[in-house]
Amino acid sequence: MPTRAANDNHSPRPARPLPRRRRFALDALSDAEVLRLALGRGHGGLSAAALGRHLLATHDGLRGVLRAGPGSLAQDVGPHLATRLLAAWELAQRARCAPPPRRMPFTSSRDIVRNWSARMVDLPDECVVALVLDVKQRLVAERVLANGTPAGVALGVREVFALAVREGGASMVLVHNHPSGDPTPSPEDAEFTRRVAEVGAAIELPLLDHVILGRDGAFSFLDAGLLKSSG
Repeated sequence: MPTRAANDNHSPRPARPLPRRRRFALDALSDAEVLRLALGRGHGGLSAAALGRHLLATHDGLRGVLRAGPGSLAQDVGPHLATRLLAAWELAQRARCAPPPRRMPFTSSRDIVRNWSARMVDLPDECVVALVLDVKQRLVAERVLANGTPAGVALGVREVFALAVREGGASMVLVHNHPSGDPTPSPEDAEFTRRVAEVGAAIELPLLDHVILGRDGAFSFLDAGLLKSSG
């Protein structure tokens, strides 16, 4: 842990700007460089660059820094910079986790991954979500079937089909996360998908896809050839 100054107002001077050619290419920066920019200045005798490297080492990478609570961060960087980092993270999360536009069609598994991955991959438990789509594959309703494993959501399936009919839905997509990080479907996932697809086919409300999200990637039953394409 770095030695902290008695007062944040006496922290080291602000970090020097990055070279102009790199200033706006944020996606090309290292985690330490992004932290340096977010911090803006150093603390406790450390420069912003050194403080960023210290945070990454102390919390085992960027994910650990972002998961650290305000108390832990304040011990490292002081309350002002801790609040600044957490506010930057909250802003990014709000942007990434905002609901997709109602009029936007979902045409592939990539659309599902792009709009639900940030909301679901870091959940501590499995969460199964049903998306009800209209005839143009635009979202009309979203329902959490269950928190737990897909094997335990049989009642939720009945409810979501009732919801789909009530909302005038034309098709469905299932989305759920694997907290382990590995999106490979389990036998229970495959059986659950098969049962939902059978019910959907019987009432002419097809299951278009079941997408499993994990930190290591995503798995689409449609892309894998395990569901028939509605097209």
